[in-house]
Amino acid sequence: MSPEPVRQTQLALDDQDRPRYSTAQLHDYFKRIELPQELYVDSPLLSNATYAETKEHGLPFLEALTRHHTCSVPFENLELHYSAHKTVSLDTADLYTKFVHRRRGGRCMENNTFFATVLRSLGFDVRHCGGRVSRAMSPYPEVRRNQSATYDGWNHMLNLVRLDGEWYVVDVGMGAMGPNIPYPLQDGFETTRIAPRKIRIQCRPIAESYAKNRTSGSPKMWCYDFCYEPAGNADDKWVPVYCFTETEFLPQDYEVMSWFTSTHPSSFFTRYVTCTKMIQSGEKIVGNNTMFKGTVRETIGSNRRVLKECTTEEERVQSLAGIFDVTLLDEEITGISADARLG
Repeated sequence: MSPEPVRQTQLALDDQDRPRYSTAQLHDYFKRIELPQELYVDSPLLSNATYAETKEHGLPFLEALTRHHTCSVPFENLELHYSAHKTVSLDTADLYTKFVHRRRGGRCMENNTFFATVLRSLGFDVRHCGGRVSRAMSPYPEVRRNQSATYDGWNHMLNLVRLDGEWYVVDVGMGAMGPNIPYPLQDGFETTRIAPRKIRIQCRPIAESYAKNRTSGSPKMWCYDFCYEPAGNADDKWVPVYCFTETEFLPQDYEVMSWFTSTHPSSFFTRYVTCTKMIQSGEKIVGNNTMFKGTVRETIGSNRRVLKECTTEEERVQSLAGIFDVTLLDEEITGISADARLG
């Protein structure tokens, strides 16, 4: 018997063959994220895709999509624990089924691959990029304590969207620490995100560079930071979240990155169950609900409280359904790995 033919992952060379969602699929997605009908029924962007590349029409629509997506589609790694196969698909058709029909979520590469496909289907000019998550974000206390000035390898995906010739950062795959709003790729840009917390972006060298003590100078990265309690002066304590490059990443890059983060024993995704959904009030994101292992916490502004301490699998599954609107199938529930099981 001859071996199965090998077909490597690649981006279709003809733009017409690249993945897009149909108008009907987009409308079902808009309903899934509870996007107000007046935003898409009457929007000229839906009838003329060229408007998607303008700040006048494209930016308000992009802001609304980003807000409603992160408040409806969770950042979660449940596939790596509540399934028999423990594998993740980045196929755009699979992602549509998972996010829209199953009302599930995913990690950064799932969320941002899906969201970029939605944007391209609407006419937006989108570029995929890669990032390194700061170890100040690590769930491991010893890593935060000893390695907070360093970054992981390439393990994060984000998108850049071009509006009237200017690039905007769009990232719906970083959970509670993500920007969850489009913001300009502009050195020194700073804004209040979820009051009182602030975010900023700087183009600067990172500490880990062989070139930092040489006359050639260290290469610079785009660095996204968070400030929990801004005082509005030089004493503000900024925490690095991730750094990234404008270099375009391809589907085969994310295939490698997703495989490592979903299989390697040092990846916290393979160790702990996590799920985050942002909370919206009016036209603003005001906080988030986050499950980590068996604890569900609600954060509104700077106020944080425990909503639920799950001690059994039944309690955790009920919390996922009741708090995060994530309903697991029976075969997914029974597929929980022994190491991640509660009780």
